[in-house]
Amino acid sequence: MRQKLGLAIALMKGARAILLDEPLSGLDPAAANDLVAVLRNTARGGTALLVSTHDIFRAKDVAHRIGIMRHGRLVEMVDPRTLTAPELEQLYLVHMAEHAA
Repeated sequence: MRQKLGLAIALMKGARAILLDEPLSGLDPAAANDLVAVLRNTARGGTALLVSTHDIFRAKDVAHRIGIMRHGRLVEMVDPRTLTAPELEQLYLVHMAEHAA
């Protein structure tokens, strides 16, 4: 609820950039779809969105760019249009395995 309120305030103030940390966490599928629609419309309106998420499949559907981070460091930046969802998942898993050893 706090994230929704924060997003509503940022939208009402006309923020040019919004940072969201796991905005879909805890939402049911219908609420998640509604929020994604709001985020897409917000981005179309020119607002920059930076979203931190573990949901790489939703990120693929929504993002213009995806950065994969490991321990606070950016290890890969990709255009989601160039990868299928399974390819993106494999890329993520490779980065996590490389650094786990």
